[in-house]
Amino acid sequence: MASEPQGKDAERGAGGPGLVWLVLLSLSLFVLLLPIASYVAALSAIKDELGLNNAGAGALFSAYLAGYAASALFLVPLSDRLGPKRIMYVSAVLSVAAHLLFPLTTHDVVVGVVLRAIAGVGFLGVYIPGLRLVARRFERNGRGSAMGLFVTAQYASHSGSLALTGWLMATMEWRDAYTLVAGLSAVSLPLIFLLVRSVSDTPPEVSRGRLDPTVLKSEPVQFVILGYTVHALNLYALRVWLPVFLTTILVARGFSEGNAIVTAAEVGGLALAFGAVGPVMGGAVSDRLGRTTAASLILGVSAVCAVGLAWIGHWPWGLIVVVCVVFAWAASADSAIYQTGITEVADPRRLGSTMALQASLGLLGGVIGPVLFGGILDVAGGEYRWVFAFSTLGVLAAIAIFGLRRVGVLAYSRGRG
Repeated sequence: MASEPQGKDAERGAGGPGLVWLVLLSLSLFVLLLPIASYVAALSAIKDELGLNNAGAGALFSAYLAGYAASALFLVPLSDRLGPKRIMYVSAVLSVAAHLLFPLTTHDVVVGVVLRAIAGVGFLGVYIPGLRLVARRFERNGRGSAMGLFVTAQYASHSGSLALTGWLMATMEWRDAYTLVAGLSAVSLPLIFLLVRSVSDTPPEVSRGRLDPTVLKSEPVQFVILGYTVHALNLYALRVWLPVFLTTILVARGFSEGNAIVTAAEVGGLALAFGAVGPVMGGAVSDRLGRTTAASLILGVSAVCAVGLAWIGHWPWGLIVVVCVVFAWAASADSAIYQTGITEVADPRRLGSTMALQASLGLLGGVIGPVLFGGILDVAGGEYRWVFAFSTLGVLAAIAIFGLRRVGVLAYSRGRG
């Protein structure tokens, strides 16, 4: 199987100078993405100030995802021609500028949509090329752990952003809090520049720098993308619906609705925060067991938790919390495996196109997940609506496992699949 050329700066593992570089680059990503959830933290105030209904607020949120998904189809393939470093430089500046301008200039939904879409472009242009540089820097026996740490920084930025913006809003209005957080993200710019300049960045001369959809003819690529899409579908469905599910259980146990909502939010937040460490753990496991085996095991845990969760409403609350935490971990832990794997099964001359399609289709799964789950709840109704909804997630995870095992995707790590 083809893999990203290693070059003279490849590290044999996540140790020594390579580890210092990786930690600093991951920290830079975390700081750059500090405003990533500031909109969510300030949503109630933004809705009131701009006079938005729920649909308008949702559209303003989704503009960020739309910018990410659309830019993936042209920006990531362009890195095949220009190299990932140039894309990262420009995108990091775009991210900071768009987030700074949002609280300063947004007084109607049109301006807000444009700025959030640009911020999404900035996120994509730093994150995916950054993963590519990490893959270039580390050889296969340490690549999963290395990319897992970088992915974990991205996951942690969501909870860090929400907490920091919310804390600042306790003493200042949302525009000031958002501006301050966005200003802090600018601290990452010089560090990103210094860190990525040290990595070799010689793009293949034959690349046209345009999206090449024929990369999907590769069966291993197809099933890596399928696994990543199912991962995103599970993760986003869980992020949206887990607190609602827990609220339903607590209300059925006699809690007032207000107390149930608060308790469910606390438990859901705890579970998802623990899930943020999943990618680095999953990446490390895949370095030892192989990508296919590790991804299949984690998907199996996710499937068991999904199918089992809806049936334990009458079980002890402590056990329910444990299952939620394990599910949140499993829904996150395989992310870095697919990010690593795609760099190893793709044709290196078309790696940008392959990563672009993975990013775009994976995000599509993330968009579909909450809608599919909610639609099943609406259609099923009655006592077993949660059983049908969670079981659907389990079935999709099982399909992804079958695909990964059937084609032996990524079966190389230490001679094992």
